[in-house]
Amino acid sequence: MTKYDPLIKKCRLCNSVNIFKFHQAENGSQIYKCSHCKVQFMNPQYSDEYLTDLYSSYIRDETQLEEKLVKSHSYCLQLIQECAFVKGKLLDIGSGNGYLIKIAKQRGWDPTGHEINCDSAETLHVKTGIRILCGEIYNLNIEERFDAISMLHVIEHLKNPEKYIEKIFSVLNKKGVLFLALPNIQSPSSLFKLILEKTKLKTKNVAAYYDTGHHLWYFSPHTIRSFLEENGFKIIRIYSGENINLNRNKFFNVIDEKILSKVLWHSSMGVIARKL
Repeated sequence: MTKYDPLIKKCRLCNSVNIFKFHQAENGSQIYKCSHCKVQFMNPQYSDEYLTDLYSSYIRDETQLEEKLVKSHSYCLQLIQECAFVKGKLLDIGSGNGYLIKIAKQRGWDPTGHEINCDSAETLHVKTGIRILCGEIYNLNIEERFDAISMLHVIEHLKNPEKYIEKIFSVLNKKGVLFLALPNIQSPSSLFKLILEKTKLKTKNVAAYYDTGHHLWYFSPHTIRSFLEENGFKIIRIYSGENINLNRNKFFNVIDEKILSKVLWHSSMGVIARKL
């Protein structure tokens, strides 16, 4: 099995050839950064063959975390509902064990799930009774249009996030809502560890927070905002933590993203956007 693709020569998000090696994990994985859009990514990336094998058994037993996961997925759906104009069709890409689509169905949505592995998709369909798509989402012929689309900790795993966002834009209704949850590579914890590693004060478990075993892309509040805005979305809010005020003044949102995100934010973040 070939584990890696050839080295990427230009940024897939903005097509800039001005990319450079930024960091290297202890396991040898290289982290590159784009000088133009500032996104970071693993380079070279894993081959399709390797990823197919990896994700064939990726869904894990989360029984012990079920109460916590139900609560977090309920919160995500609550934010989607507050921003959506109608409680209609919802597509959840990378549904995992199906927490969000099950909750959405209970709350009156018409949900569709998705898993890249077709065996996992069939298992989830039998478990939930909900239609589950399978395969690379950008290769699927999807005739429906959705009022909301969610990806909870999925985009960082994708080899081609730009193709996913392009497809999402095409199947999302005008003014439809996109909700993302993803790691924040610019969190205080990550930045602190990076400084220690760059100054050689930390020499063990280098770049472990990049999770290069299965994460391929590493976003900050700035880079995910730029990426989505370049692809036809208007950002409603990028946030960390809970109890957010969606109607907060734009000035405070800017301060939060540009300054407080480097000081106070958690290692993951949420993004709520609307298709223009």
